[in-house]
Amino acid sequence: MENFIEYSLPYKMTMKDRAMQAVYTVAPMVLGVFLIMTLGLIGILLCAGLCYIAYRLYLSFFYELEYTLLEDEIGFAKIINRERRRDLMKASIAKTESYGPIANRPAVQCPTRSFLSNQGEEPEYYWITYDEKGNKVCILFQPTEAVLDVFSVRARGKLR
Repeated sequence: MENFIEYSLPYKMTMKDRAMQAVYTVAPMVLGVFLIMTLGLIGILLCAGLCYIAYRLYLSFFYELEYTLLEDEIGFAKIINRERRRDLMKASIAKTESYGPIANRPAVQCPTRSFLSNQGEEPEYYWITYDEKGNKVCILFQPTEAVLDVFSVRARGKLR
C-alpha cells in the first residue's frame, strides 16, 4: 500500500505571537535611533542592518504548517511567508505507542511538540511516538481523514 498525502494549514497567530511581533518591530527601531544619535554615519549603517533583521523576524510570524505523509513516515515543515521552507521533524507511524483526540491524551512524561494551526477547523490529535533520534515525543497535530485512515492501518489497536 503506497501512501502520499501532503497538506498545509495556515497558522493563526495568538496574542503571545502578536506581542512578540510588536517587540521585534519596535525594539530595532528604538535601538536604531539610539545608534544614529550616538554613532552618526556608522549608526545609520547599523540601523539599516537592524531594520533588515527586524523585517525578516516580522515575516517569520506568517507561516503555514505542512504535513507530509509518505508510506510510514510523517514529516512536519513550516513554510514561512510562502517562500522559505524549514523541515521541523519526521516520525514513523510504525513506532507509535498511542494516538487519539487531545481530550483522551494520557499523562506521559515526554517532550511535547505542537504542530497545531490554532484555526479550529480540523480535529486536534495527540500522537506518542519516537523521533528520528529515538527519543520519545508527544506530537500535537491536526490530521485529515486520509491520514487517520493510514494510522488505522499502520498503528492498528493504538487508538485511545
